[in-house]
Amino acid sequence: MSDESSSPSRVETEQLLRQMTDEWAKALVRGDGESLGLIMADDFYFAYPFEGDGKEQFIDDVTSAEIKVEHLNRENVDIRIWGNTAIATCKDSTRWFYKGHDYSGHFKVMHVYALRNEKWQLVSVQACPIS
Repeated sequence: MSDESSSPSRVETEQLLRQMTDEWAKALVRGDGESLGLIMADDFYFAYPFEGDGKEQFIDDVTSAEIKVEHLNRENVDIRIWGNTAIATCKDSTRWFYKGHDYSGHFKVMHVYALRNEKWQLVSVQACPIS
């Protein structure tokens, strides 16, 4: 029999997911592969305008500066939770480079989280450019 009182409330879960979303963005700007690795699931997938990366490739690109984020301003973060799945959506204004090409601009971003073994993990991020 589970103890309902030990389960985090919906508000606590939303706060945790907001914090994870913020920590992931900060680690991206710092090029902090260790922090990214702690947040991202092993089967993570990043879908963005030109190609997609799994966890290992994405972290390698960030730590080698193939992906270089000079600044990232995140706003309008909204969290939705459905059982063991959650989505954080936001709008990012960012100055970033991928393999030397400038992809700076505004993006609608979606972080997908899964609750696995009582721990939330980032399983996917999708970034879509917006005008």
